[in-house]
Order: sequence, then C-alpha cells, then structure tokens
Amino acid sequence: MAGLLDPFTTLNHPDLFTLMWVGSLLIVLGAIAVYNISNRRYRRYPVIIALHEWVFWSILVTWGIVPLLVAVHVPLILTLALVFAGMGVAVYAAWFRFPPLIAAANDEIRRRRFVPPAHRDARERRRETPAGGRRRHRR
Repeated sequence: MAGLLDPFTTLNHPDLFTLMWVGSLLIVLGAIAVYNISNRRYRRYPVIIALHEWVFWSILVTWGIVPLLVAVHVPLILTLALVFAGMGVAVYAAWFRFPPLIAAANDEIRRRRFVPPAHRDARERRRETPAGGRRRHRR
C-alpha cells in the first residue's frame, strides 16, 4: 500500500512510469483517429455520434491528464482513481445509456425503410409529365 501513496516517479515505479505517459499519449491519438473516422461514417445517425462524443471526451480528458499527473509526480493511487473514473463514464455511455437509444433509432430507421409506399388508386387519372401530355407520332 505504501507504493500507491508515494509520489509517482521513476525511482518508485521505473517500468510503470514510462509506460503510463507513453501509453496515455497513444490512447489519446487513437481516440482522436477513431472519433474523426466515426464522425464521417455516421454523420446521418445523431444517436451514434452522441455515443462517440461521450466516449471520446471521457477518454480524451482522462488519458490527456495522465501525462501531466505523471510529470508532476502525483501518487499512483490518485492517477488510477482518475483513470477508473474516466473509463467508468465511457463504460456507462457504451453499455447502459446509449444502447436503448440506438435500438429505438434503429427501429425508426427500419420502420421508415420498409413501409411500402401508398398505392395510387386505379380510378385516379394519370398525371401529366412536365413535357406535357401524351404525344402522338406524326404519320
């Protein structure tokens, strides 16, 4: 337990120190890439974009602060508490908050896509085209 409360330096945790700040930078860069790709891909689905917003910002804030905390030598237990809290927000968004909203949006998309169009009544007169009525060939 004493190792968790000591300042987080290369003397106390030599392998974990470099791994934390390099890993956090890689995670942030990966989150930015995934966020940009998903925004282009799902631009017509606002619920999925909202899910990606929640996950992106929770990852960006959490893992973006970790290199600063490592450089300032904050105790490891505080760094881990921040990481677990941020990842908890991402898990909450991905598995609890948005699945019902995405399911409802999918049902709406399916309903719009598979409803057959209304049939015209047989007694209804034909509509003229913009070019005019039926033309007859000259003989």
